[in-house]
Formats: sequence, C-alpha cells, structure tokens
Amino acid sequence: YQRRVHGGKQVLGENNIAFLHGEAHKELRSSFLPLFTTKALSIYLPIQEQCIRQHLDRWQSDSQPMEIRLRVRDLNLHTSQSVFIGPYLKDPIGFSQLYICMVEGFLSFPLYFPGTGLYKAVQARKKIVVILEDIVKESKGSMKAGAEPKCLLDLWCQKAIELEQEAEIAGKKPPSFIKHMAETVMDFLFASQDASTASLTWVVALCSDYPSVLEKVRIEQRELRPNNEPLTYELLSKMHYTTATVKEILRYRPPAPMMPTLVQTANQLTSDVVVPKGAMVIASLWGVCRQGFPDPETFNPNRMMPENREDLKYRENYLPFGVGPHHCVGYNYAIQHMSVFLSLLSSCKWERTRSKSSDEITYLPTIYPKDCVVSFTK
Repeated sequence: YQRRVHGGKQVLGENNIAFLHGEAHKELRSSFLPLFTTKALSIYLPIQEQCIRQHLDRWQSDSQPMEIRLRVRDLNLHTSQSVFIGPYLKDPIGFSQLYICMVEGFLSFPLYFPGTGLYKAVQARKKIVVILEDIVKESKGSMKAGAEPKCLLDLWCQKAIELEQEAEIAGKKPPSFIKHMAETVMDFLFASQDASTASLTWVVALCSDYPSVLEKVRIEQRELRPNNEPLTYELLSKMHYTTATVKEILRYRPPAPMMPTLVQTANQLTSDVVVPKGAMVIASLWGVCRQGFPDPETFNPNRMMPENREDLKYRENYLPFGVGPHHCVGYNYAIQHMSVFLSLLSSCKWERTRSKSSDEITYLPTIYPKDCVVSFTK
C-alpha cells in the first residue's frame, strides 16, 4: 500500500495539499475557508442545478439501458469544472481527457517509466497544472478589475488579493499563491470528482433498491416544490428527509473505504503499543462508520433525521469526510451536491436491471456497486 501512496504523490505532486503538514498546510487551508461558506454555497447552487438538469434530461431522452457510473462521472466532470473554474476553461473536453488519464494512474501498477499508466498520469497532471495556473491568473485579473465572482476560483482570488494587500501594508513580502492555488484546485477537482461520482452512483443504486425511501423523498419534494420550482439554499435547509438520505448513504457506503495517515509524532495507542513516527496507519472508514450505530448494516435514513441525528450522536464514528487537520473542507459542498442531485433525480422514473453481481462492490479507487444498469423513461 505504501507503493500506492507513493504513486499517489507522484500523480498529484509532492506539494499537493493532501500531502502537506504543519504551517504550510495551515496557511494554504486558511486561504480557502471562505470558499465553502453559506454565501459561497449559495453561489454554487444554481450552477449545480443547471448542470444536473442538463444531464438528467439527456438520460431521460435515452431509452437504452445505461451503466450509470460513467454517466455520473461525466455529470460530475461538468459540474465540478463549472463550479470551481467557471467560465475560464476554454477546452473542457480536452481538460476532461487529461483529468481521466490522471485518475487512471491511481489504478495503474506503481511503476514510473515512459509508456506506463503512472507515467502518463504524471504527464497529464503537469499539463493540467499549467492550464490551471493560467486560469488562476485570469481569474485574479478579473477580480482585481472589480468583476463579480462567478465560481469558486473567483472567490479564492478575492481572498488571495486581500492577503497580498495586507502583507504589503505590513511591509512584508506578499505570498505567492498561484502555483499552490492551481495544484489545490486540481485537488478539489479530484476529491469532488471521484468521491462524488461514487456517492451519486450509490444514490441511484440505493434509491432503486429501496423504493420506500425514494417515495418519501418524492413526497417531501412535492410538498416543498409542487411545481418543480428551482432549488434555493433556503429550500434545501427544509429538506430534512432528503438530507437524511444523503447522510445515510455516506455512512452506509462511504466512498473512500479507508484513510491512510502518515504518523507525525509517536502515539501511545495502548499501554503496550506505540505507533512510531513515520508509520503508515490505515483506518477503515467502512468499519468506523458502522461502529456504535444501532443495526449498522441496515440502510435507514430515519437515523439521520433531526429528531435522531445519529451523525452527531455518534460523531466520533461518522467519518465519511475524514477527521483532523485533513478533514475534507468541502464536506458541506459535497452534501449540497448530493442533495441537489437526489432532489432532481426523484422527479425522474427509472428502473435498475439487477444481475448476480449487483450486490458486489468494486474499488476504482473509491467504491461502487459492481454494476448499476438503469433505464430511464419520460
């Protein structure tokens, strides 16, 4: 597994936020905290809805059975690129091809040599970073000119400009964020793409397998949006059962089944066991998300309803987004994205064609049902 982690470093880069620690990590993370506030999420919401509606319309116009994972992957590529880098991406198709090549490197044999999957992934990452550096510069120029923010990167550039101005006033050298911002936007794209693709695939699969759950979501949607009204942040906050279903899906099928952690200081685990500095500890999020919860192998969104809130009651075990300094900063965005998808999907009609492998799980490197073939009807 250490080889896989090393391969991950080669693909994402040594300076990627996933591998930073201490002050370097703290400084970079603090610069993008404004990107996931209520105000920011409200800006992203109509973009998410527009992208999801476009793809749902395409799915419904195709009467043929489809493996939904690949369709969801394309939906997430479109959505994450639109939300994070907005109007600045000139060649989304070419960018997506580079991104897919980079992701496939995670599943390749960890041998870095021209022609190997890992080598191709690293070259794709380098090209992606160059593209994103130019996009960061363009966004920064737009924000300096006083334009209104249209995507996550615009909001981040506004914050970066503020930090530069504060440094100049204090007589300090202004921080240079462009390279880090480009690499971190790539990290955002990676995190939102693969984890969300897995989670949205499970939304389709589990709502197909549990029609009573889907019907409760539909009832809630009809009550709150009787005329299929556009989603708003206020409406989402009232969707208790929809949100509970999303949170239970994340507990029942956490997209990243394990969390590798490099120990920074020796840790006294028990009276006679010390985890030494530099050790690689791999926590099973699949197992953790089942500890403490009543009847953990049962898919039951009611456990996450406001009157139960098992995600808070057992918060030490509800860890689909990790824990500690590297806790996913975009967890509210992820929940919003899943909630928007489920809200809009619930108005569609589809059936899942099950096979002998449908209940099996595959690792790509997040987890998916072995197959999820569905047919949509208008």
